[in-house]
Amino acid sequence: MRGATEESFGRDVLFARMIGFLTQHELDALAGKGVAVPGAGGAGFTHAESLVRMGIGRINIADFDTFSAINIGRQFGATIHTVGKSKTAVLAERLRSINPALALKSFEGVHEDNIDEFLDGVDIVCDAIDYFAIASRRLMYQAARRRNIPVVIAGPVGFGANLHIFTPDGMSFDEYFDLSDGQSEDEMLDNFAAGLIPGQLYRHSLDNQNLDFKNRSGSVVSSSCLLCTALVGVVALTRLVGKSTLLKPVPHVYQIDIAAGRFAELHIPQGVRGIRAAPQSYWR
Repeated sequence: MRGATEESFGRDVLFARMIGFLTQHELDALAGKGVAVPGAGGAGFTHAESLVRMGIGRINIADFDTFSAINIGRQFGATIHTVGKSKTAVLAERLRSINPALALKSFEGVHEDNIDEFLDGVDIVCDAIDYFAIASRRLMYQAARRRNIPVVIAGPVGFGANLHIFTPDGMSFDEYFDLSDGQSEDEMLDNFAAGLIPGQLYRHSLDNQNLDFKNRSGSVVSSSCLLCTALVGVVALTRLVGKSTLLKPVPHVYQIDIAAGRFAELHIPQGVRGIRAAPQSYWR
């Protein structure tokens, strides 16, 4: 950029418009905060970008995949110029172009061999792992809980999203979704789906969610992915600077569907077991 200097991109310039929502002290503190974003697709790409644009100073990103043409309709890193390229490589380049001082580490997916390094120095995890990668997701949640790291997840559902916050001293991921090592992958995915959308808000604006276990696919629109990032970003930012909100951790669950004009806060003390016992009692 003509006339640009390194000083032009200092934190006092890049994040100046956040003052008012945050104090200068809170904004300065974000430079030392670390976030992990597993997944660089429909929600993860914008999770990471939003967090970096809000002043997060350290970020770990992970994905094993490359962009393809089918991703263009919903994944913000996917363009005709990035098809065939590593999702983490594209995301890393994007993030460094936003904040040159960013401390960034990239990982080829999340697995047993790298989970310790992926979570090293992390203050919060923003989960954007592919819906069908349930084994990697369980591994990540278990490891985060052992390290006292909270995890927030928001998934696109219909013309809206869901929100779950998992804290180290609260209900665990496996407890809420009723997951165990003896279950088949399809059983785990079925429980995961039930626990994500207990309110079934999408039914007011859609006939079905078109979730296809066999072909590992489901319907999604890009605007719902952005809504996920808005939800996750608020939770991550407020927790990192110690601001209180009215949002509660699991077994409280939040769902919103814009087309239906509905928002729901659900309390599900028995998790998926309670949903299975009386599913319609949680519909909104």
